[in-house]
Amino acid sequence: MRKFGIIFVLTIIIISLNVGCKKSINVENLKKGEIFVAGLQSMPASLNYFVDYNSTSVLIGSMLYESLCTRDPVTLELKGLLAKSWSVSEDKTTYTFKLNPDAKWADGSPVTSEDAIFTYETIMNPENLTGLFRSGYEDEFEKIYAPDKNTLVFKAKQKRWTNLISASSFTILPKKYYENKDFNRDFNLTLPEGSGPYRIKSVQTDRFVQLEKREDYWGYSLPYLKDYYKFKEIQYKIISDEEIQYESLKKGDIDFLAIYSAFKWYNRVYKNPIDAITKNWILAKRVWNYRPIGFQSFYMNMRRDKFKDVRVRKAMNLLLNFDLLQEKLMYKQYVKLNSYFPEYFNNDREPIKFDTDEARRLLTEAGWDDIDADGVLKNKNGDRFEVDFTYHDQSVEKHLTIYKEECAKVGVMINLNLVAPSAYRKKCFVDYDYDMIWINWSGTLFPEIEGLWRGKYGDEVNSNNVGGYKNDNLDKLLDVYLEEFDESKRKIMMKTIDDILISDYPTVLLWTAPYTRIMYWNKFDMPEDILGKYSDEDAVNGRWSVSPDKERALIDALTNNVALPAENIEYYYDSNLIK
Repeated sequence: MRKFGIIFVLTIIIISLNVGCKKSINVENLKKGEIFVAGLQSMPASLNYFVDYNSTSVLIGSMLYESLCTRDPVTLELKGLLAKSWSVSEDKTTYTFKLNPDAKWADGSPVTSEDAIFTYETIMNPENLTGLFRSGYEDEFEKIYAPDKNTLVFKAKQKRWTNLISASSFTILPKKYYENKDFNRDFNLTLPEGSGPYRIKSVQTDRFVQLEKREDYWGYSLPYLKDYYKFKEIQYKIISDEEIQYESLKKGDIDFLAIYSAFKWYNRVYKNPIDAITKNWILAKRVWNYRPIGFQSFYMNMRRDKFKDVRVRKAMNLLLNFDLLQEKLMYKQYVKLNSYFPEYFNNDREPIKFDTDEARRLLTEAGWDDIDADGVLKNKNGDRFEVDFTYHDQSVEKHLTIYKEECAKVGVMINLNLVAPSAYRKKCFVDYDYDMIWINWSGTLFPEIEGLWRGKYGDEVNSNNVGGYKNDNLDKLLDVYLEEFDESKRKIMMKTIDDILISDYPTVLLWTAPYTRIMYWNKFDMPEDILGKYSDEDAVNGRWSVSPDKERALIDALTNNVALPAENIEYYYDSNLIK
């Protein structure tokens, strides 16, 4: 009897655990049909990406508003979108676009050059917080004008290879909905309908943004868009904690999650996978393709006296213990960044090695040659070497703590300053009220140099030269680079620009992962190449769809507690990417 009782109790416990596991999955949520739900870590201060440029606002804005041209997802050649055709003058300073007569706003009225001129004038208005865009257009174009309602002309100040990229990517806003409004404030929580495939259905601050598909979207008349935008609704839930996002995925409250942490990927996929993953109800993929890598760095605010000395900035680089971070937190899944253009030059030089002795020597040489009772460096004025490191994502605290501990060994005191995501952008990108911050720049198909590094932008509010970097030699070389139409010669100049940046140590270069990690419920149809040749997880919105057959198979598997067929975790766009 005793033995039977033990077995009976154990059986009840096991059954309860299984039932509890099933109960934790909201099966009804997985029957959403053609609705896609994903999580976002923060609600931007504004959905208007012209005044609050962030990945969320850009993503949402790109679903509502369109540019003159787009690019072929494989060849990268220009394809007309709002523009039907375009021409370039012989001297490469005049760019003429003919608007597509089929391009329509959501109310059925045509997109005209009047809308385009209104958009341009709105961006160029100094009263609007559009400095990030205004500075680029000021540098590149003498004027933009409209000879008639279907023609738009960009007159460049000088011959530059980037002119066509800037002109063709010009986004047009509907004048009728934006005029006579406060561009800085009236579009924070919602956006008017545009010419794009989706409209905003509903917004609740810090809770969600819902988009609904426009069935009358004019773009379906373009052959290359006929298989895009299949979700009837896209919901972005604001979930500030990534662990809670993962719990929401496990429950079926969201459908998809991109994983940015090697530690979390390793634990969730290999070390402690849940039933939903081992049974292939949730699929985990590492997608290797040719997406632009970009770079991430600890930015030092060079407007602050302590960071104006290159020796100090180099010392801060030497105090990054990459090998320790790899071992303790990142499971050796990352590559150290050695270049600001890693897709081109990351293997061309030796990485900066962790070296506390050399860091201490450089700091002493730079005048930080005394130490107080707390073990913190001082200079001759009695100033302590204290650094406020501002961040908004608590998940990075483990990395920052290791950096803080290594800095403390040489007398540099790092104070970790966690702020709300909603306040972070204004504090760091508008007011430049920080000592150090962590920035991850997304890669671009054509490397951005001018906006990030030209000296004059360091003095502008809301620019991408966040660190206030200035170097006259780089500015002069940049002028030559922008006027060179030969790609092979530009690459040589880009390498020189990279060498200048590396020797100036404007940031502490961190690391990169040459792939995109994603998890999603096994109910989607997608192209064979999953995300495409050059795209990241944002490609899901336009290229994936819910498969009724897969959704039924998933629900049956959940109901009967059986596994679905396994799939490879690793996906390679082509064999050249296989190590």
